[in-house]
Amino acid sequence: MSVEGGSGKQFCYLHPQTLAVANCTDCGKPVCSVCLKRVNTKPYCEACAANHHEQSPFLAFIFALLVPGMGQVYNGDWQKGLVIFLTGWLVLPWIYGIVDAVTVANEIRNGIRESATVPPGYLLLALKFIIVPFACVYFSVFATLIAVVFGFVKLLLKLG
Repeated sequence: MSVEGGSGKQFCYLHPQTLAVANCTDCGKPVCSVCLKRVNTKPYCEACAANHHEQSPFLAFIFALLVPGMGQVYNGDWQKGLVIFLTGWLVLPWIYGIVDAVTVANEIRNGIRESATVPPGYLLLALKFIIVPFACVYFSVFATLIAVVFGFVKLLLKLG
């Protein structure tokens, strides 16, 4: 089945009588307006669009709010997410992480920025189910550290 006619025009790979309006970003197949699916402003065929998700600034905000660095992981910035996670107890990196996660998610959604490793659907689903228990563990460790520090300061004040 040929996708190019005698005049050099491309035709949809599923509808050979219909002119193509774009090529799929992943597989390169020409698609018509019926088959075209846009995800984060990029054109995909129906099969390839199933492997991508629309970036959500709201989800990035929720992930970054619950666990420092998790919004960056959602956006595909794995290294930045790890740094923010390890320094999130300082609070300022956590606040930066929340703002950065929402900003980057907006840029990805609008096609301004490219995300090399946006998580596939199953990883996104795992993040949604794991985020609350993970946040509970993170906050309990954070609260324990604060209690230990305040206890130590109180002991020093008693001794001094």
